[in-house]
Amino acid sequence: VDRQAEIQYMIHLAQFHMSPSIILTFNNGFIYQYLPGSPVSNGNEEKAFLIARKLAEFHSVPFIDKNVKGQLVEKLRHYINLLNGTNEELYKRIKLSSSSYLNDISWLKITEDINKIEEIIDEKNSLWSNLSIVICHNDTQCLNFLYDDMNNNNNKISLIDFEHCARNFWLFDVINHFIEYAGCDNEEPDYDNTYPKRNKQKQWLEIYLSNALFLNDKFEKQMTIDELCDLGDCLRAPIHLYWSLWAFLEALLSPESMKKFDYIKYGKYRLKQYEKYKQDFFSSVKKSI
Repeated sequence: VDRQAEIQYMIHLAQFHMSPSIILTFNNGFIYQYLPGSPVSNGNEEKAFLIARKLAEFHSVPFIDKNVKGQLVEKLRHYINLLNGTNEELYKRIKLSSSSYLNDISWLKITEDINKIEEIIDEKNSLWSNLSIVICHNDTQCLNFLYDDMNNNNNKISLIDFEHCARNFWLFDVINHFIEYAGCDNEEPDYDNTYPKRNKQKQWLEIYLSNALFLNDKFEKQMTIDELCDLGDCLRAPIHLYWSLWAFLEALLSPESMKKFDYIKYGKYRLKQYEKYKQDFFSSVKKSI
């Protein structure tokens, strides 16, 4: 985790009341302002529209600088380079705790897939090349949204945990949020039965779009909500891949964490979900404006 990037984002977001203020920083860490509230339970329909509005407001925060290029592929490549040995310094650290349970995974094949994902995203005149990039939270599970029922200022929802924050498609945060309705209480979440049905997605997106000021006069305004849902569904593959690679690294770099949760089993299950949906993403390049 890049703590300096996290701190930079939090300082920037706090100016727009989208992050708690940082009180103190120290080597590879920081202390930030207390936020009242309780984590929202997974798939809580009562709070769903409040989250939709909050996320739209979050995505409307301007960039820190003039760099507006998305970082999805950059993040995927960073993870795979730690796992496949390209980053030698950290790979030595991983090898000390490496597990034979990962021997059945082809890092080369995943690397090739990431290259293909990059080609699709960069394809000129494709839907992806025209989709708006914003500051994304990138870890939009319900537990990272706090609900404060004592707040009377119509601002009952707050976001926490910004360690994955980066420039990305706004739809990444939306679809990741839907996927995470399954929670992570066990290593094989029930993604199929918790992913919201199309009518629920559309209701959620209607609230989001009505509050997404950054989309004024943007390409997405030309699309129907069904088209946005179709495109969002295609993002399930790279989202599952992102968290699969993250889980493998969590297991290898922090083996003590495996005592509480089997991150390798979880990572393999999310990799299986990636394989299940990747053709949807790969074929999405055929959808042009």
